[in-house]
Amino acid sequence: MATETADSRHSRVRQRIRVISTNAAYARLCRTSLNRLPPRLRKTIDLQTASSRTRANSQRPPATQTLYISRLADLPEKGGQSELKIPGDARHLLFVPGPIEAVAARLPLLGIRSPHRLHLAAEREEESVAGLIYRMLSGMTHADGPQPIVDAWVDQDNLVLLSPSFDRLVVPLKKLASLIGTDPQQTAAFEIDEDGTFLYWPHADVHLGWEQFQQIVDPAAAIAPKQRSRHFNRRYGAAIREQREASGLRQSDIPAVTARHLRRIEHGESPATSSVLRALADAHGLPLDDYLKQLATRLRSAPAENAGSGSKRRGRS
Repeated sequence: MATETADSRHSRVRQRIRVISTNAAYARLCRTSLNRLPPRLRKTIDLQTASSRTRANSQRPPATQTLYISRLADLPEKGGQSELKIPGDARHLLFVPGPIEAVAARLPLLGIRSPHRLHLAAEREEESVAGLIYRMLSGMTHADGPQPIVDAWVDQDNLVLLSPSFDRLVVPLKKLASLIGTDPQQTAAFEIDEDGTFLYWPHADVHLGWEQFQQIVDPAAAIAPKQRSRHFNRRYGAAIREQREASGLRQSDIPAVTARHLRRIEHGESPATSSVLRALADAHGLPLDDYLKQLATRLRSAPAENAGSGSKRRGRS
């Protein structure tokens, strides 16, 4: 856990989506969020209320995604008859005011066991709830482009990001220290862009999107968007070959990477995956960050007109 433009994010839409709100206030916020979407994306979402769900589910197409949006007060007390029967493939966005004991008493009634089906969000002022709902609906309708950030929070020493599919990206705060500092209050005082494109720290004037956070967590992910370009793969492969030769390594000296596979990478015929880059770094006796920096230096110093020379020259075997 991409460089596609923001416009490409609107190039295709996901399958049809059903959104079920379990109270009138959230139903109104869902309608407002839906009206903010472009007309063609708006058509992919069916807004319903809990009272209409039985009839709707009986007519539900097999490929449809379902999202429930509720607050804790919509769930019955423990031992009561649950009004919510969440389908096995549905997700639930549940706003919780606390205390946590009240959550523990009601959650078993939902029958949800997977964290990828449930997100507990702090119940907050209406504007904030509306923003989260809009980012959720907007993110669910986009199949391409940068991953949007639906919600984010600080959990002890980590920053946690939530995607529209309820995937969570955990970013150690120490990896952000050089950008946003280490003061706990300032670290937690970020803003989420209205479309979920980035988080913004006003005190440091820093904007970071999902892909940038991924690159911070996994440095090898930084080159993934560029690897869609054959020209880049040729240049990057040539840099890998030059670095290997400068270290006196043969193509057969890289554990977990066959000489044939490495030859294809060095000739620009295959992209260098994260696992291959880690294997190369280990073979060079370097931390991954240092190895990637050396490759970046070679890329900057290599003349662009020589980018394809690696495909005409056989590496040492």
